[in-house]
Amino acid sequence: MFASLTQNPILRREFVVGIRKPLTTFLAALTVLTLGAILFILWPRTGVFSDSNSNELFTIFLGTELTFMILMTAGFTASAITSEREHNTFVMLQTSLLTPGEILLGKLFGTLGVSIVLFIVSIPVMALCSLSGGISLNTLSKAVTIVGLSTIVYGLLGLAMSSLCRRSYLSLLGTYLGIVILAGATWLPSVMLPMSPLHKYFVKLRALSPYEALFALQFAENYESSVVGAKSSGAFAFFVWSMIILGVVFFLLFAHYLFAPPHFGKNTTVTQYTDTKTMIKRKLGWPFYLIDPLRRKKPIPMHRNPVFVAEMRSKIFGNPKFIIRALTGCICLSLIMLFLITLKIGSVEMDSIRAGAIIFQLGLVALLAPTVSSGSITDEITSNTLLLLRLTPLSPTRVILGKFKAALLYVVIFLLSSLPVFLALMFFEDVDGPSILSCFPHGFSLEAFSSAWGNVVACVHAYWRMLGWLGVLVTTCLVLISGGLCASTFAPNTGVATAISYGFALLVTAGSLVVLLFGNRVNDTLKAACLMFNPFVAALEITLENSGFQRLDYLVWGRQLWCNHLILFVGMTIFFLALAAFRVSRLFKEQK
Repeated sequence: MFASLTQNPILRREFVVGIRKPLTTFLAALTVLTLGAILFILWPRTGVFSDSNSNELFTIFLGTELTFMILMTAGFTASAITSEREHNTFVMLQTSLLTPGEILLGKLFGTLGVSIVLFIVSIPVMALCSLSGGISLNTLSKAVTIVGLSTIVYGLLGLAMSSLCRRSYLSLLGTYLGIVILAGATWLPSVMLPMSPLHKYFVKLRALSPYEALFALQFAENYESSVVGAKSSGAFAFFVWSMIILGVVFFLLFAHYLFAPPHFGKNTTVTQYTDTKTMIKRKLGWPFYLIDPLRRKKPIPMHRNPVFVAEMRSKIFGNPKFIIRALTGCICLSLIMLFLITLKIGSVEMDSIRAGAIIFQLGLVALLAPTVSSGSITDEITSNTLLLLRLTPLSPTRVILGKFKAALLYVVIFLLSSLPVFLALMFFEDVDGPSILSCFPHGFSLEAFSSAWGNVVACVHAYWRMLGWLGVLVTTCLVLISGGLCASTFAPNTGVATAISYGFALLVTAGSLVVLLFGNRVNDTLKAACLMFNPFVAALEITLENSGFQRLDYLVWGRQLWCNHLILFVGMTIFFLALAAFRVSRLFKEQK
């Protein structure tokens, strides 16, 4: 059986092509260099380790390796089937002499094999890490099991999403969303509902995350003291069995939908209309069409950006069902969070409530912004419409600005769903300044405008915390959208652009926090320089009254961290837009 498996043409093609990709070589080198840099920085200069230092080194090392393996595996497997469908080559596989089982096993082991090779590459560095001592063979084997199981199961998740979706960027979005839920959001129920009768099950649910399982394995006493009702002895067993069950479920989904894909709905009505009767009929349908994509539109005025208007009509309001349903889901999630906030008032400090609201809003931006902008230019290339843009008198800068404004409006529409949470926190602010209504002039006299302006200044001074939070939210939208747009101009297809965009979003939101793991080995200036890139840190420094970042007095260039963050993100946005415009100008000049 093994000999027949190694001779499988699909497995050999997928594995050989995947290994020979320059991206695979780059990721392997990046993994080894990053893990080696962690060992170099954390290795004591005296060469002598204590048990606590050894545990700290091993935890940071395994956490970094786990993150690399999860993200790389998702990137390799999430487009395994969708790429075949996009290039219309999957039908050729079905009509070949290969059996369904051979196709299934070839795709399975061919895509997962690349991730397993990357995992094997990091083993020599892990062997060096084990020289620090203080880690038993049993603990080492369990830690390697956690990383290995996570690599396989999240790879199966990517394959399942690839068989379920029609486009690669949708598969990547679903895969990364599943990773966020399974690896990062399992602690939310136990934190948000501590008094629930299901709390003991919520505590067990935390061990579904590989990071929680590693923490319980390395620091058992701290885990049991910080998580009420948790047992470190059962965390590893629960994680292993849950991964086995999830792996079987994802494999069954992949096997089923590989040859029986779900029905991809198509819009059967493709003609425009001008009569009132058809308009009334469509307006009375479900959902209610606020802006009907099939109704004949007016000509685009000369002063408007035609790219922006086209994006508005085709992408934003071209699929009103998706907009209404997704927006409804975000509003319901926001109201649920608002309800949980009201339950916690009086029993939890306001800083904890503010932190939860910050994570919700910035997490929504980090989830939506990359996928909205990453297909802006690659979709034009794959659909052969970039040539039409090239023949128009539009400049590359105007094309980029039109795409950027449309993506920004798209994200802002969904951000409005979190407005109840923002207004609730504004209501709970303890301020002595004037009300916001007093900022509007009562009358048209000079004294009324002067009084209103004075009230505006007083409101800004009173509500500076909320305004600063809003500034961090806006600049995060700008930099993630412009980053995705820039990736779209360089990537060969939308799937790669989406992966790059989410990688950049993860680097900004989570990667910059790695510097905190080094403790006193890194000075405060270098910490501040890295944390300036993190929107969560900037927002927490502004909104929390007892923020640890405020106590550390992170000052760079004579300003606080959040001030530098706003300046840095504005500069990065301008740089990404300029780079994207330059790249589009080069694409316009290429000879076909």
